[in-house]
Amino acid sequence: MQIKQQISEYLQQLIHEAANEKFDPASYKYLCEHLHIAKMYYTVNFGSKDRYRDYRTGKLVVANEEEDQKIILYDSAQESGEKLDYVYDMNGQEYVHAYMELCKDIDNSSIDYDFYRFITDTVYLFTSHKSMRHMLEYAENTDFTTGIPNMACINRKYHQLIQKVSPSDLVLMRVNLQNFKYINEVASPKCGDEAIVQYARKIVKFVDEDEAVGRLGGDNFIVFIFKKNLDGFLKKISGVTITQLESAPKQSFEISAWVGISELEEGRDKPFLERFNEASVACVLGKTILKKSVVTYSEELSKIVNQGHDIIANFRPAIRNNEFHPYFQPKIDMRDGSLVGFEAICRWLHAGRVIYPDQFIPILDKEGLIPELDLAILDRTCALIKKWKESCLDPPTVSINFSKKNLFVPKVEYTIMEIIKNNGLTFDDVEIEITESVREAESERLIEFIRNLKDNGMRISIDDFGTGYSSLALIHSIDADVIKIDKSFIRQLPDDTKSRVLLESIISIANRLNMTTVAEGVETVEQGKELLNLGCNIAQGYYYSRPVDWETATKMIKNPVFKLME
Repeated sequence: MQIKQQISEYLQQLIHEAANEKFDPASYKYLCEHLHIAKMYYTVNFGSKDRYRDYRTGKLVVANEEEDQKIILYDSAQESGEKLDYVYDMNGQEYVHAYMELCKDIDNSSIDYDFYRFITDTVYLFTSHKSMRHMLEYAENTDFTTGIPNMACINRKYHQLIQKVSPSDLVLMRVNLQNFKYINEVASPKCGDEAIVQYARKIVKFVDEDEAVGRLGGDNFIVFIFKKNLDGFLKKISGVTITQLESAPKQSFEISAWVGISELEEGRDKPFLERFNEASVACVLGKTILKKSVVTYSEELSKIVNQGHDIIANFRPAIRNNEFHPYFQPKIDMRDGSLVGFEAICRWLHAGRVIYPDQFIPILDKEGLIPELDLAILDRTCALIKKWKESCLDPPTVSINFSKKNLFVPKVEYTIMEIIKNNGLTFDDVEIEITESVREAESERLIEFIRNLKDNGMRISIDDFGTGYSSLALIHSIDADVIKIDKSFIRQLPDDTKSRVLLESIISIANRLNMTTVAEGVETVEQGKELLNLGCNIAQGYYYSRPVDWETATKMIKNPVFKLME
């Protein structure tokens, strides 16, 4: 009875220490020695037998063997005898197993099992309290999916490190995975989650102990490393192979990344968040405008950002003021040099200068403004076609390009037809040109979009054919009138055998299905002659003309004769 009284008094002391965060697991030694316990430990089951959280650190630990999962509270290293096992449930499932291994020489008849249960319950409450505190701290500083630091933790580690080294010795990076959605689409979202975890575990090995990798969410990461290690890190991250995923065991994926870098001049310093914003700007511009995998922030990039802000700010006023103009690139029948069509291509005439599409399209696309621009260009183009007709001219069919972003604008095809009608045109005057989609979900909507237009008598042209998702399946599924062969196939003619074979197949299939083929990007006589030999008669490209303004296009309509392929 006396020992129970002593233990009870000691437990009161531990309860007080635990409540005031002074609790030390080493305190279990007194209890265990007086209760003849050789070893005391427990395991935590978070739904996976190879993942558990260490109560002392709050870290999620991955183990391959059950023995490694034991969280040891006390171990005397003595040989043990009887093992007592106590189970604690959560939501009806076994959550914690607490174990006591009694000393081998203890007299079992003297064991008060109810008292040991009381001790175990009390210890469980202590450890749960301590574990909860650590888990809260863990949650505040860790990306739970991957187990690597989050933004808050990286921020703190960065500030700790610059107390010891110069900030200019460090580079800070934002890393965005390239085409990561492909994994979700060809495998599954679960596979994507597994790939993110494996990717994170690999890239943390690319940095030294006093450097850091964190996850921002989705397929975005933040990294800071010493400048001297930058080249080696970029080389490693240029292609990370992901294999043996549980959801896709037979598939492998090589993941590259867009990397934006914030780099300081020697002796300079900037706040962490300012450096992070610089890295983010460089990463986004590399992905959307510069098309470079690795971009270092500079004042020139700052100007591009400011230009982007100006473009967004001026976009809607420009729409209202009719600053976006269609320029017209002719389509020519190479057999006789006759004009058979135009493609309307957007130019922005602002403050007395021409802004070309590559300067504003990526920015508007990122902001989700492309559908609004496409409809404005359609309206403006229809008005100019009507003007030709009112001048007693007979313009050829004009194709107007629509971004695939329009596919998910509700009933956009009916808006297109309404604009054409409101301008007093017939559907024969206009051809809707849309880029072949690269994603299966978009292809399904593309088929519906085209069907709705075709059912109302519209002509449809598929742009950049051969570069998208399942091109042959698309031909089978839709009733397009025109296939525009992507210029990447034309560029290598007549020297590249592979391009020639692919072109021959595309042209043959299109001709047999009564679809017209138009070759984009024709720049030389040799390309034109090869296309004619393959059965494609219509070309569009710099060999004949760059896009021209309405007045010049008017002259072409009046005198529609172009040079022949000599």
